[in-house]
Amino acid sequence: MDPIDLRSDFLARPTAAMRRAGARAADGPASFGLREDPWQRRLEARVAELCGTEDALIFPTCTMANTTALLLGARPGSCVPTQPDAHVLVSEAGAGAAWGGLWLRAVDASGPGASAAMPSLAAWDDAMGQAPDAQRPPVQLCVLENTHNRSGGIALPPDYVDAVVALARRRRVRLHLDGARLLYAASALSVPVATLARGFDTVTLSLNKTLGAPVAGVLAASRDAISEALVLRQRLGGGLRPVGAACAATLAGLDEPMQLDAVLALAARLARGLSDCPGLSVLAPGVTTNLVVAALAAPQHTADALARMEAAGLRALSLAPGHVRFAVYRGIDTVAIDRSIAIVRAVMAALPAASAAV
Repeated sequence: MDPIDLRSDFLARPTAAMRRAGARAADGPASFGLREDPWQRRLEARVAELCGTEDALIFPTCTMANTTALLLGARPGSCVPTQPDAHVLVSEAGAGAAWGGLWLRAVDASGPGASAAMPSLAAWDDAMGQAPDAQRPPVQLCVLENTHNRSGGIALPPDYVDAVVALARRRRVRLHLDGARLLYAASALSVPVATLARGFDTVTLSLNKTLGAPVAGVLAASRDAISEALVLRQRLGGGLRPVGAACAATLAGLDEPMQLDAVLALAARLARGLSDCPGLSVLAPGVTTNLVVAALAAPQHTADALARMEAAGLRALSLAPGHVRFAVYRGIDTVAIDRSIAIVRAVMAALPAASAAV
C-alpha cells in the first residue's frame, strides 16, 4: 500500500489539463526577456485580477516573494511587526534581517480572545504606534499571514483583516499580506480573494501549495511596486527563464475548478477523526482550512510518534516540539484520510504516555 504523505500541500500534483497546457506551451517559441513571455504576462494579469491589484510578478518561491515585499516596504533598520510564529518570522531563515536589515518582531498575542493568528487590535495598534527616537527603530511595515500556518491553517476573517488595515492606514504604516494559502482562506470564508487582499500594499500567493502548480510564488501589488520588485527579484537570483510552459500550466490550474471546498471537507474530516484521539488535542481556535495541527499531551514523544506514523505508512511534519501538522491537498481522498486517522490512533495508543490527560 502506498504511503500517505501529508507533510505539505506543495506535494499536490498538477491536473491533466495543467500538464497538457504546459506541454503545448513548451512546443512554442522561447522568450528571453524577464517579462517577455506571453504566458507569463497572462498569468500575472490573472493573479493581479484575482487579488484586486494593478500588477503581479512570478517568483521561484513564496519565500523570495515575501523577502522582496519586505525590501519594498521598509528601509534597513526598521521594525516590522507580524503575528507570533508567522512564516516570515520563523521559517524564512531571517531573510528580512539578512537582506534588508529589518527587525521582525512578534506582536503581543496575550490577553482575552487573542491568539497567535489574531492578536488583539489594541496590540497591533501598540506595535504600529511605536514612536521612533534615537534609540528605537521606526515601524514602516507590518506583515499579516493568512492563513496562519502554525496555528493550524486559521483563516483570518474580513472584518479582522479590514480592522488591521484601517489601523495601519491611520498610523501610515505599509502592509504586506503573506497569503501563501490565501485561496484556501477565501474558500473557507466564502469570500473573493480580493476581499481578503484589499488595503494591502503587497500580497503573495503560493500557487504550488494550492494548485500543485510549477510556478510557486506570485507577488501582487501596484505597477510601480512591481517595477521595483522586478529589479529586486533579479538581485536575489529569481529571474526565471524560460517560463512559458510553467506559466501556461499554472494558468490552466487557475482557470479550471480548483476543488478547494473538497480539500477543506477532507481536512475537517481528519480534524474530527483526531479530535478524540487519546494523547492528542487538535488546534482549532478559528476557521480552519487545509492544515490540521495536533498537540501531543507528551511532547517528548513527538519524534517517536512521527517515526511510528511513517513506519505505518503516514508522513507528517513537526513544526514545533509537541506539535504535528497534517496538510491536506488535492489528490488526497477519503480513503487516505480515514487510513491516516487509523494510523494516528494506533500510534498514540502504543506510546507510553498515550493515556495522559490532554
